[in-house]
Amino acid sequence: MRKQNQRLSKWMIAALIATVLIFVVGCGTSNNAQTGKKGEFVIKVASPSAPDDSCVKAYYKFKELVEAKSNGRIEVQVFPNGQLGDQKNYISQMQAGNIQAGEVSSPLLAPLSGQFAVFDLPYIAKDMDHEIRVIQSGLGEKMNKDLEAKSGLKIVSWLVRSPRSVYSSKGPITTADDFKGLKIRVMQSPIMVNTMELLGAQAVAISANERYMALQTKVVDAAENSVPLIITQKEYEVTKFVSLTEHFITPNLMVMDAKFFNKLPADLQKIVTDAGKEAGDYEVQIEKAQLNDAIKDLESKGMKVNSISDKSSFIAKVKPIYAEYQDKIGKDVIDTFLTIK
Repeated sequence: MRKQNQRLSKWMIAALIATVLIFVVGCGTSNNAQTGKKGEFVIKVASPSAPDDSCVKAYYKFKELVEAKSNGRIEVQVFPNGQLGDQKNYISQMQAGNIQAGEVSSPLLAPLSGQFAVFDLPYIAKDMDHEIRVIQSGLGEKMNKDLEAKSGLKIVSWLVRSPRSVYSSKGPITTADDFKGLKIRVMQSPIMVNTMELLGAQAVAISANERYMALQTKVVDAAENSVPLIITQKEYEVTKFVSLTEHFITPNLMVMDAKFFNKLPADLQKIVTDAGKEAGDYEVQIEKAQLNDAIKDLESKGMKVNSISDKSSFIAKVKPIYAEYQDKIGKDVIDTFLTIK
C-alpha cells in the first residue's frame, strides 16, 4: 500500500510540474502576442487567379513588404487559383471573419456600394493611366469610405487591369455589327450584360472559375477580359481570335475585413496601407508589361489578334447606358471621369 501511495504521489508531482510548464509556456506565448513579437496577426489573401497573374504577383509583393516591415509580426498567406472559392465567396468570408483579405473585381462591389458600377460603364476610362488619375483624384478614397460604411470592407489596394477585349472561337470583331448573335461570357454585372445586349450580343453571366469550361464546352462562343489573362488562364487553348475592343477597364481590388484592420495597432495599419499602395503600383507595371508580351505570345500560339482603330460604332451603340445608370452610380462620380483628362 505504501509503495502504491508513493507511486501515486510521484505521479501527482509529475502532473503538477507538467501543468506549471504548460501555464508558463502559455503565458510566454500570450506575452509575445501582447508585445508584438512574431506571429501576432495572420492575413489570408484569396485570389481566383493563377500565380503568374499580375494581381497575384502583387499579393506576393504585399506579403514580402508587410512581413519585412512588421518584422514578422504580421504573417501573410496567399491562396491563388481559387483555393478558397470565387470572388463572391470572398466577400461573405471576409464579412464573417473567416479570411482577412481577397481579390474582388469592381463589378462585384457595385451591389454593396453603387458608385463602383462606374467602372462597368463602357469606354468611361480612356486607358489605364486615365483611370489611375481619376482614382487618385480623391474618388478612390471617397469610394473606400462608402464601401466600408455599407459593408464593413476596406480597400487596401487598387489593382488596375489593362482594358478588357473580346476573345472568341467564332471569328474576329471589327465593328459593332460583328457582336450580333454572339454568345459571350461577362461578369455578374447588370451593366456589363446590358452593354453586350446593346451591341447585339447574347450576354451570359458566369463566374471566373467557370469561364474556361464554358468556352471549352461551347456554352459561350466568346469571353471578354484583360488580354494577359488569356495567357495566365490558358484560355488561348479554347479560343482562336482576339479583338482589341478595349470596352471596359475594371480594376480589381485587394479588399480587407475592416474589423480586422481596425484591430491592428496603428503602426501595423500604416504598414498594411503603405504596402497595399506599393503593391498596387507594382501590379500596374507588371500588367502593362504583360499586355505587350501577351499579344506577341498569343500570335506565336496561332491566335489572330486584330486592333481596332475606329471604335465609334461601339461607342455610339452603348452611349444610352450612361443615362440609364446615372442615378444609381451618381452623376458626380461619372462626371469625375468625364472632366479629368
